This record gives sequence, structure tokens and C-alpha cells, in this order.
Amino acid sequence: MILQGRLLTRGDQDPRPGWVRVADVRIAEVGFGEPPETAAAGGPDAIICPGFTDAHIHLPQLSITGCEGGDLLTWLNEVVFPAERLWADAAFAGVAVRDAYRRMLAAGTIAYAGYLTSHQAGVTAVMKAGQEAPLRAVVGQVMIDRHAPEWLLTGGEGRQLARLACSQRGRLALSVNPRFAVACSDDMLARAAARAAEGAVVQTHLSESRRECDLVRKLFPGDEHYAGVYDRHGLLHERTLLAHCLHLSDDEWRLIAERGCAVVHCPTANTFLQAGLFDLDAARRCGVRLALGSDVAAGPDLAMPRVARAMIEVAKVRALAAPDGSSVPVPTPAETWDLITRGNADVLGFEDTGRLEAGASADLLVLRPGLPPDRYLVARLIYTWRDEYIDRVVLNGTLIDPRTPPVPPS
Repeated sequence: MILQGRLLTRGDQDPRPGWVRVADVRIAEVGFGEPPETAAAGGPDAIICPGFTDAHIHLPQLSITGCEGGDLLTWLNEVVFPAERLWADAAFAGVAVRDAYRRMLAAGTIAYAGYLTSHQAGVTAVMKAGQEAPLRAVVGQVMIDRHAPEWLLTGGEGRQLARLACSQRGRLALSVNPRFAVACSDDMLARAAARAAEGAVVQTHLSESRRECDLVRKLFPGDEHYAGVYDRHGLLHERTLLAHCLHLSDDEWRLIAERGCAVVHCPTANTFLQAGLFDLDAARRCGVRLALGSDVAAGPDLAMPRVARAMIEVAKVRALAAPDGSSVPVPTPAETWDLITRGNADVLGFEDTGRLEAGASADLLVLRPGLPPDRYLVARLIYTWRDEYIDRVVLNGTLIDPRTPPVPPS
């Protein structure tokens, strides 16, 4: 299969007319100029680029996008937990996961790191959806044993997922997801660490709101700081994804860097809940690996280019508010574009995704944005993004119309 268009290989490089040959599930060849045969998709006016990776999303929360509910802890109790209760029903979870996959593909997301609920039904639904629409995923059940309704509490550590196939031709990876320290006892965190020691990715939240941080200090009075709670349990390492990280001390930033964790910046969610403004300067200064996540449904935008735009805007707000704004880093559109493609994919362990090169996974987008293919193209895409820009998606080597649900209804 040949795709023709202007090839957007990196955010800081001008798109060049060319073509991509897809064979089976891989990019077999990338060339410039006229394609060697008739293209199956695209054309001279199309843009060919890698698909997007979302480094933090809650699949059970898509249905509550935009539901205001106070600060983080209030919102969880009044909006999120009632929505997650519905996932105890297998039929409901199955429909919800299929809808989530359809919506992610329509937004150009071909890979994600995600959270389910504490129920087994979500695991089964993800396994089935992954067979029908094989998004690359790092995903796991939420681990939670306190400070939540009884019907969400679980004493397990996600072994149901481990007993199922943890890989669908390398498309699905197991993760352990202790929700956050407020919702996990020492015993629960120890169980999560035991699972992580077996090689699982760890996904959790850290320092998202000040009230949450205050509560963690009361629940774990013997620990020096919030990050120290996770570190004491052996949960900070190079396979750990820490979402938000808005209210960290210098010691916490250094600890996260030393342990090799990745921090997932969720700018749209942080604004929605008025939780805080991410300190990009601290992350860069300490050399912390960085990823970008939609955090739906606290984040109201599923499309990663719009999340990338929010990352730039948050940095600009910090720069405007700083006494010396020139000292506050503001990422370029090119930097954020590379982050939502190859950068996020690398952090999630999908090093063959998010790039236009021979041998890479064939997870691509064919765009028809109607924008000038000049040196401002990436900035135009970031600032004006609409899902309608996507003409076709190539998922695991298969050409898909994003307007046609790839996952059949039940």
C-alpha cells in the first residue's frame, strides 16, 4: 500500500512531497518525489504524518467530559466515582470501550496510556476492543482501597489482567495503576510495587492539587513528601508515569529525575480543575523525562494537537506572570508536535511508533487540512486543529476511514 503526500517527518522540518510504502504492519519504505505506483490514499495536497500518542487518559471518563464539579477531590466524589460505578456491568463497559476507541481514532490517537476502573469488566472490554481496533496501549485497572465508595474499592492488584494475554502482537502492555496515595493504603501500595517488580509499568497521579497534597501529609505523616510515599514503596523507577506533578518541592523533582520516572503534563485538565500551572522549567532543569496527556475527562480535549496547544499557552501564562518572563521556557509548536508523536511513544516504550521511517510501525495519519504547506504548517496544525483534518488513519498497517467506526457495535 502506497500513501502519497507531503511528508511531515519532524516538527522542525518542512514537509516534502513524497510517499510511504506500507507492508503488513510496518513502514517498508519512505521516498521523496513521485510515488512508484498509484497511491491507495493521500495525494499531492495531503499531509502524511505519524499518529498521535496520549500519555494519560481515563477511558471510563469520556462520558463525563465537561462536567464541572469543584476541585479535584470534590469532582472525584461527585462526578467521577458515580460514572465509574457503571463499569461494573460488562455490557456497559464493552460499549464504552468501543466508543472510546472510536473517538480516539477519530482524533488521530493511535496509542495511549490509560486507566480503567477497578472492575474486571473493563479489562475484558479492552482485550476485545484491542483485537478489533488494535490501538497500542499501556493500560490497567485502578487500584483503590480507601477514600472512595465501597463499590469501587478493591483489594486486588490487577492480576486478572496479567492472567490474560498481556500482548496482542506487541500492541497491549500491562500496567499497575494505584489511583493516587490518598486512595491507597500502605498495603495497597506494597501490592502495586510487587506487581511492578514483575516488570509492569506503573501509572499514578502525584501532586495534582494542594488539598490532595495536604491530605497525603496527614495520611502518611512519616514520609518527607508526597513523592517519598511512592519511593518508600519502590514505585518510582524508569517504568513509572507520574501524572500532573504541579506542587513539587525541589527535592521531589530531583528524586523523580534520579529514579528515571516520566512526568506526564496534563495542561487542559490542570486548567479545568484549577489545580495549578505546570513548572516546565523545573522539569527541564532537573532533566526529567516528559510526556503529554489529555487526562480526559478532567481534560476536555481528546485531540492531542489541542493538548499541545494548551501546553504552549500554559507556559506563556507562566512567562507573563513571572518577574522576568524571559527565564520561563515556552515550547515551540515543533517541540510539542514531536512530543505528541515520537516523544510520547518513546516514553511509553513504543520506540517504533510516532515516526516516518522504514521499519517503524505503520500507525499513520493522512491529513487534508487545506493549509499552506509552508514553514508554519506545524504551528497552523497546532493552533487550528480540527479532527476533520484527518482523511484516513493507518492503524497497524490497515487503512481506516475515521468517520466510520472501526469497532463494530455489539
